Amino acid sequence: MQAITSFALYGFPESHAASFALIAYASAFLKCHYLAAFTTAMLNNQPMGFYQPATLIKDAQRHGLKFKPIDITCSQWECTVGEASDNFPVRIGLRYVKGLRKETALQILAQRKLQPFASIEDLKQRVPQLQKTKCAFWPVLAR
Repeated sequence: MQAITSFALYGFPESHAASFALIAYASAFLKCHYLAAFTTAMLNNQPMGFYQPATLIKDAQRHGLKFKPIDITCSQWECTVGEASDNFPVRIGLRYVKGLRKETALQILAQRKLQPFASIEDLKQRVPQLQKTKCAFWPVLAR
């Protein structure tokens, strides 16, 4: 009985440390070798409780990752990784627009798929859920 009690005091922290070490190593490997994909995944799985999106972005920028801003003409709901020919920049997703509900963003995406928005008025007509007072997103549309 003494042997079991002694192992219980030692065995749990050891196994917990081993599993945490595996997760820490895998995360470090992904961050080092696949920074764009790693950062995109972290941003798309917020809130996580420990790192805020701004912290993740600033850290990735310090490591050389480029970010493209939210753009109603090409942003998806989630953040996305760009093309290899452009050094895999991360495009910030519509999910980071303050006050924009997912249902409204999905309507934007559906309407954009039908045809590009010609103007702000066109956007407002085709996506009536957008209200200036409720959404901090009134983009300048690409010409």
